[in-house]
Amino acid sequence: MCSGDIQLQEGTVSPRLKTTASGDPGDETERNFRYQHQYGVVLLAAVRRGTLKYIALYCEHHEDFLAERPDGLFDAYQIKTSRPENGAWTLTSPALTKSIGRFVDLMTAFPGQVGRFVFVSNSDVDSVTVASTDDKRRGRCPGLMLDHVKSCSDADAMQPPFRSTFDALAAELGADKAQLFEVLRRLETVKGPSREDFDAALAQEHIGGLTECAHLAPGPLRELCNDLVARFHRAASLFVVDPDRHLAKIPSGTTDDPVITAKRIVIADVALVPMSKARDTFRYQGPPTISLGQPRPKRILEQKLERGGVGALVGYMKAREQAAEYHFLEEQAKDPVWAARQLRQVEEAVHGECLESYMAHHTAGAPFGQAMFNEVSTRLRSLETQRKDLLGGAPYELLMGTAALLTDDCRVWWSDRFQIEGGEG
Repeated sequence: MCSGDIQLQEGTVSPRLKTTASGDPGDETERNFRYQHQYGVVLLAAVRRGTLKYIALYCEHHEDFLAERPDGLFDAYQIKTSRPENGAWTLTSPALTKSIGRFVDLMTAFPGQVGRFVFVSNSDVDSVTVASTDDKRRGRCPGLMLDHVKSCSDADAMQPPFRSTFDALAAELGADKAQLFEVLRRLETVKGPSREDFDAALAQEHIGGLTECAHLAPGPLRELCNDLVARFHRAASLFVVDPDRHLAKIPSGTTDDPVITAKRIVIADVALVPMSKARDTFRYQGPPTISLGQPRPKRILEQKLERGGVGALVGYMKAREQAAEYHFLEEQAKDPVWAARQLRQVEEAVHGECLESYMAHHTAGAPFGQAMFNEVSTRLRSLETQRKDLLGGAPYELLMGTAALLTDDCRVWWSDRFQIEGGEG
């Protein structure tokens, strides 16, 4: 062994390798990209919650995110992280200035196609009261500037101290003042979660707060969040597997381009199930059979329950039927595609339990509704607790309400079949 060699005892590691390199620029860059992809999941969750009305999200396509709206416009998002010691954002902060410049370029390149511009960061924007006498600070305060711009008819109507900051910003960016004014008029700033707390906020508040994910235990919930973040990472990293990318004459700039298609995440197509369980999730195919929001023939439910000897349950079942239909309509208004899939899952699972119970208790010429109802109740409570992945966490009351809807639609019977008064048997 040479005299300059480092001698290590067997099983030990150099202390230098045990120390975390907290200042590693690669770690910092990766953490910033993860923040961006995590915010994509925040937007997805907001759509599923009904707060935002987006069809799809494009990742790293002209902007960090382009959010496709039902009206055909796109909202542009810039996601920037900053260390706390850098202080709050002002209109002289290089990253914010650069983001505004990108927004101006986007609107210039695609006139009439962009709706809102949104700047998101883990750090605050500078906050200055209108009573402040520090005109220089007031003039570069993003909140005050944006409020002032919204109060003006055009750039020429702007007043001190904002006019000088605006002129300096236009000169720095080389931007047309009318275009810059229009961008600022539509610009919003958003405070996102801290980088340290984002994973917890994503799991507990954004994804964990969705009705369809409320049944997930902490482990699967964290797995789902990581799966979703990874999906946004792939969409942002030119991960393209479509073989058409190797063919000529793919029209550039359209969703037919495999590269652009790979960047597009369609909100309704995202299954909120951990990847480890997704392959095990059984899916019923086809559209649901229950028609929502339509007038129903009178007294079908009443006649069937009375013939089955459980007429005392009419009020109970009608209340759950109405509540279930209202729930499904609410979900349909938020996300029609997902709601249709969920209704199909629930109605087929409930119908199967009711049908099996019917076959087990059917007694020709004698009422068996009570015995059937007792077993259906037990079966649906078991579905609620043991098949959460199949039904997205649907509660017992919703399952029983679905049984009532299926009874009204003549798919469930509580006695021998008979001719319905005023309808078909």
